[in-house]
Amino acid sequence: MFRVLCKMTLAVGLLITGFVSTSGAQGLLISSEPHFHHRLPRVRPIMPPIRPGQPGFLYDIAKLEVDASIRNQVAEVQVAQTFKNRSNRTLQVKFIFPLPYDGAIDQMTFMVDGEELEGRLLEADKAREIYQSYVRRSQDPALVQWIGTGMFQTQVFPVPAGAERTVSLRYTQICKRQGNLNDWLLPLSPAKFTSSPIGEINIRGRIRSETKFGNVYSPSHDVEIERDGDQVVRFEYKAKSTVPVRDFRVLWDTGDDAVQMSVVSHRPDADQDGYFMLMIQPQFPTVSDEQKKSGKNVILVLDKSGSMRGEKIDQARRAASYVVDKLRSRDRFTLINYDSRVETFRSELSSGDKETRVDASEYIDSMLAGGSTDIDGALARALQFTANADGPAYVVFMTDGQPTVGEKNVMKIAANVKRQLNEQTRLFSLGVGHDVNSRLLDKLASICLGQTMYVRPGEPLDDVVSQLYDRIGAPALTDAKLQLTVGGKEGRTRQIYPSEMYDLFSGDQLVIVGRYRKPGELKIKLTGKFMGKKQEYVFEDEFPKQTGSGRNVFVERLWATRRIGQIIDDIDLYGENQELIDELIMLSKKHGILTPYTAYLAEEQTDLNDLSRGREVTQGNLQQLQQESGELAFRQRDFKSQLKSAGRAAQSEDMDEMNFSIATPAGIAGGFGGGPPAVNAPTGNLNGQQQGGLKPSPLQQGNKRRAVMQIGSRTFFYKGDRYIDSEASDEQIAKAIEMEQFSDEYFDLIGKLGERSKAFLAESTKLLVLIDGKAYLIVPLKAEPDSPATP
Repeated sequence: MFRVLCKMTLAVGLLITGFVSTSGAQGLLISSEPHFHHRLPRVRPIMPPIRPGQPGFLYDIAKLEVDASIRNQVAEVQVAQTFKNRSNRTLQVKFIFPLPYDGAIDQMTFMVDGEELEGRLLEADKAREIYQSYVRRSQDPALVQWIGTGMFQTQVFPVPAGAERTVSLRYTQICKRQGNLNDWLLPLSPAKFTSSPIGEINIRGRIRSETKFGNVYSPSHDVEIERDGDQVVRFEYKAKSTVPVRDFRVLWDTGDDAVQMSVVSHRPDADQDGYFMLMIQPQFPTVSDEQKKSGKNVILVLDKSGSMRGEKIDQARRAASYVVDKLRSRDRFTLINYDSRVETFRSELSSGDKETRVDASEYIDSMLAGGSTDIDGALARALQFTANADGPAYVVFMTDGQPTVGEKNVMKIAANVKRQLNEQTRLFSLGVGHDVNSRLLDKLASICLGQTMYVRPGEPLDDVVSQLYDRIGAPALTDAKLQLTVGGKEGRTRQIYPSEMYDLFSGDQLVIVGRYRKPGELKIKLTGKFMGKKQEYVFEDEFPKQTGSGRNVFVERLWATRRIGQIIDDIDLYGENQELIDELIMLSKKHGILTPYTAYLAEEQTDLNDLSRGREVTQGNLQQLQQESGELAFRQRDFKSQLKSAGRAAQSEDMDEMNFSIATPAGIAGGFGGGPPAVNAPTGNLNGQQQGGLKPSPLQQGNKRRAVMQIGSRTFFYKGDRYIDSEASDEQIAKAIEMEQFSDEYFDLIGKLGERSKAFLAESTKLLVLIDGKAYLIVPLKAEPDSPATP
């Protein structure tokens, strides 16, 4: 369930419509042959628009390679793209590159197969005329989003029939900065208009800083991260046969503080709540045994019931041995194993000296599987040890089944734990396989301010435990508390997720999201104990009254992702209520974050504005949470756990990859010391047909178009023959102003609405969108029959 610490989800944000003027594209190929006009668009992006089944494209993209060297705020970028001429004739083309940042590009060099070609940089005003003429001639709405940005244009060059050409572009780019965060943008979103997947994508980068790195974050892609000392970070992203749909964006901060903090805000409407994301990156110094007054208290509780026979008991032994080997003399620990009976290594917490570790290893080797499962007794024994602990006690509790002896009632077991709980106890539960009582484990996590980690069948248990212990074995700020004030007053932030905080481990990247009611000066105070001494860290920023662009819309979507996970958790643990159900429907609809309980929203016949019917369907689907164990119960609780700790917002294209009604919020866990540094995405195989539960998702049905689409800050559902803005009322839909693409009215609208609305007009499908309270129905021209790709 964990990923190694060096692997971080650089979840790159969805760059919304207000950022389009700075988001360009990798490049365009433009045919210079007039006789192609009536059969093939004269202008065709180097990542051409997606029109499944359309045979009219002249080339495929075999490879995209990007190398970036970033020092402070200056990025030197090289982009190499290999494409193949699919036709049987030589193509005469130009290359156009929309500038990713206006006025921030320098030293641009363009080469074709190693030979440099002449080119020139055009300012936005001149480029606007060229872009608009290309749109009119090619009738390709994908080009609309680049109107308003500058461009680089080359001379004409040939591409022989059947040949491959590698086009490379080298340029220097000044990275944007927001607050204390640096922001590097690589335009990838035009790739979503490709007619077929790109064969291979490789993105490599190296960031160097004069000071220490703190947070490194992005709202979009899974990237391998390696910190090379304090001042160098390397990242790499690889994909094959894929269609990237979001621009690649990396955010990072630097500084010499032991705890680095950064805030990203989003408030598109001054009359509504704003949203914020707080990132905390602790890098506490390593301390020697002599410097550290006390070690950690570790209680490892292992299930050795009959169901653990075979590979699982071997993994449990390896996991326990790993923890014991990592202990130091300053640490105190014990081992508990249980089946029908509960046994302990020693009657009290013991020092982690070498002699005791050797004895513990022999004890682990002698552990055999057999018998029933006394969960209540095992937990009670573990909590007895924590009562005598000096400082925080970490209980790692593992089970692969349900309580079968002793107390079997889930609610009574939870009540017993709550009664015995020490306030300094941290409980990490490992649910192994589908037979666990997942509701009990989630209830325990709620009571103990801990977390449940679900280990899927076949996933190595010993790897999970070792990565968990590496994390909690790092230096930590204990009893940590976070206070946020706005304008000197508390109570101006709300619905913060995660909502509790206790320990902050060195190396963790914590991602916290919330809402703010009032703008003003923000003061963040983090307090706790490090090596027994009180510590205080203060960070100051500002919550804006309104954010002009929408480049940080991912913050609102990430908040919504976690809020949905919390709603499902509340319903699961405490029962349904009408307000929570209505909020679940509203958030799923607005943000396109569909759950197993709201996937019906994507069905073509669903009326998005029929709340009464939506409540009825959602309530029926929520009955699936009554299942406490089995595969369906496991997957549901694994899913909500992923939502609650998501590091990036769930995206509609993630849901397209699912077999069943589950969205994928893969990313960095954002727990207040209660979550792992990274979690895997839900598998999406919530097989309702086998489990008597939810039906297959309508999100992906053969070669049909996607049922849910996110553009900028909006979500669109496919209904009838069009995509409809999820925020449009029935009255607005009925009064929509119909407008044909590429008409004079269409281009007038682009000019009038400005940057934030261009992305809505850059689709090649019928789309109804709300802009400034008015509904517009954009109707594409009827496509002429496709001609062969060859003359």
